[in-house]
Amino acid sequence: MSNPNKKQAKQKQGFSLIEVLIALALFAICSNLIASAFINALLARERDPSSTYQDIAINTVRRQLLLEKNFDDAEEGGTLTLLEKGEASWTAEIYPTDIIDLFECRFDIEFLKSDNPNQATYSETLYLLRPTWSESDERSSLLQEKKDALLDQRSFESF
Repeated sequence: MSNPNKKQAKQKQGFSLIEVLIALALFAICSNLIASAFINALLARERDPSSTYQDIAINTVRRQLLLEKNFDDAEEGGTLTLLEKGEASWTAEIYPTDIIDLFECRFDIEFLKSDNPNQATYSETLYLLRPTWSESDERSSLLQEKKDALLDQRSFESF
């Protein structure tokens, strides 16, 4: 005869199908609520007109920097008339990096007629690949340094 205690122990080892289905249903409901709250927050952020105008203004001034072909003109900056934010004054501090034709650019914008003091200024750091800004002697010295560093790192005697 089989032992009734062994039968009960085998039956209680796992979850029943109904328990698993209930757990999955609760997980689906909770994840649906969290996802819908996240989507609603994103949609509310998109509808905020002040941030939209701010983003458009920043992108417009950033494009003006990117259109500058001359290094000195880009660093000098300028003033730009915007549709919604009035005028914006921008400046840039540009530094060459160790990578050829790559420049680190500290970009500052001041909105001259801003209603919100929190949105009166904007700063960011950009990395720009601009071969037109490179000076030929600087570029050739960087190329030579990189070539020498590669030759020092690799041994071509094994070929």
